[in-house]
Amino acid sequence: MMSTDAEVLIVGAGPAGAALAIELARKGRDVLIVERSAFPRDKPCGDCLNPGAVNQLRSLGVADRLYERLSPTPLRGWRIQAPDGLSLDLQFGKSDSGGAIVGWAVRRRDFDEALLDEAIRAGARVQFGARVSNVLLERRRVVGVMCRDGAAVHEVYARFIVGADGIRSVVQRRLGLKGRKPRLRKIALVAHLDGLVGSSELGELRVRGGHTCGYVGMGAGANLTLVVPESEAEAIAGRSSEFLSEVLRDFPEVAESLRRFRLETPVMVTGPFDHPVRRAWTAGAALIGDAAGYYDPFTGQGVHQALWSARLVAPAIEMALRDPSVEVRALKNYGRQIRQSLLPKRTLQRVIEAAVSRPRVMSWFLSLMSRDAASASRVLRAVGDLDHPAGLLDPGVWSRLLLRVDNLA
Repeated sequence: MMSTDAEVLIVGAGPAGAALAIELARKGRDVLIVERSAFPRDKPCGDCLNPGAVNQLRSLGVADRLYERLSPTPLRGWRIQAPDGLSLDLQFGKSDSGGAIVGWAVRRRDFDEALLDEAIRAGARVQFGARVSNVLLERRRVVGVMCRDGAAVHEVYARFIVGADGIRSVVQRRLGLKGRKPRLRKIALVAHLDGLVGSSELGELRVRGGHTCGYVGMGAGANLTLVVPESEAEAIAGRSSEFLSEVLRDFPEVAESLRRFRLETPVMVTGPFDHPVRRAWTAGAALIGDAAGYYDPFTGQGVHQALWSARLVAPAIEMALRDPSVEVRALKNYGRQIRQSLLPKRTLQRVIEAAVSRPRVMSWFLSLMSRDAASASRVLRAVGDLDHPAGLLDPGVWSRLLLRVDNLA
């Protein structure tokens, strides 16, 4: 038996890695997280947790402490504007107690650091500045990773390895688990403003000219995200701030924020976002979060997938550590669960993407939603990870919509 540096080695200290570390460390497991970046660090994303993600934090037992530390802005829903100018306000609805169901608008830089602190509090160890370059195999089983820390290269061994290192996961690629090439070719530009126009607790999404602009307030500041086709990458190169200002001329309501307030950080650029995997596990290792597959920045379900997949894989890892003879069976079960759960979500995301990328279709669909509050609420609750997308297969939803079509004809 080789000596190990930990029972479980997690590559990546984002929400997926931190959540899994909390689960396993609480069970008394020796968990080591290796992270290439120093925390806190900014991340190019929409800075939103949908209500389903907040529920995951409650199940993890950390929501109250995080809320007290972060004071996130409640996100009651979204204001969506179609290319023809039609605008629709959608809210997540009421809880059983009568209160509003909300997501959180909170800077990912602050949220990720706070969640990682919860993992440390639970007993996990963290090594920053460790850039994983490869995985180590013994008899076709993953037994560790090779890390670079500055000029030094060293090997880290563990009984189980987890890739939680994002959509460009090194662990995923080195294990040969990467799927087909991306088909959805989009780029996101993310900026943070030091001021806020308006005080609505609704996020805003506007689609015009093949571009999607998202705007959400966070305390005294705001997140501004612009999603564009990858074909515009050449126009962005070396001038992301100028490009952002130019495109926002088509979004005068949002451009006003950019004129009035300072950009806190340089504009961050990321993409594309379509990163499927062949499967989410192999002998001695598993993938979670974005590393286990990602699609579409529009619907904002990334943090929920990160937290949920971490909590889903934790029992499989625990079983494998207790009895190595059942490891493959436990991991196969995890792979089946994550695949079956993500399939309807991906289907819904693709339907939404198909509508967003076709101005007339989006305007038509939003017009229908404005006439049927019940169906609109079901769609938003599915996107917010409150209800399973399969609920949208209810014939009643589509019969009402078809009736609206007849009335519009």
